[in-house]
Amino acid sequence: MLNLASCDFVRQYVQHSSPAMRADLLEIIDMMELIAPDAELVSGIEIPYFQQNSSWLYGVAARSDHLCVYFSDLSVLHPFIDRLPHVQFGDHCFIIHRLDEVNLNVLAELFGQIKVHFLLSHQYPPEPIQ
Repeated sequence: MLNLASCDFVRQYVQHSSPAMRADLLEIIDMMELIAPDAELVSGIEIPYFQQNSSWLYGVAARSDHLCVYFSDLSVLHPFIDRLPHVQFGDHCFIIHRLDEVNLNVLAELFGQIKVHFLLSHQYPPEPIQ
């Protein structure tokens, strides 16, 4: 598992983010890593994001007063809209203003569903048995 505290990119990204968002940002990154330990933390698009099989899974961007969590699979959102009332859902992202207003168990479940749908859609056909 990646030690995010020692990751230079994450440390610099967090340091340059709004002081009000730093703890929430680290908690989201830690949660993403916990849900997808095999995914690679990448910094190629100037935000911390995780990719697996060379495709992006999810990432997070810190803004002055909120976090934007980006992901590629919109199909998983609908069951979570009512379960995460303090989260604003947008196009391939959702916005969190204060993590302490969000049910972290439901958020972790959403990250898990994003990962499951990602893995199912990126499965390679099994090799034929010879």
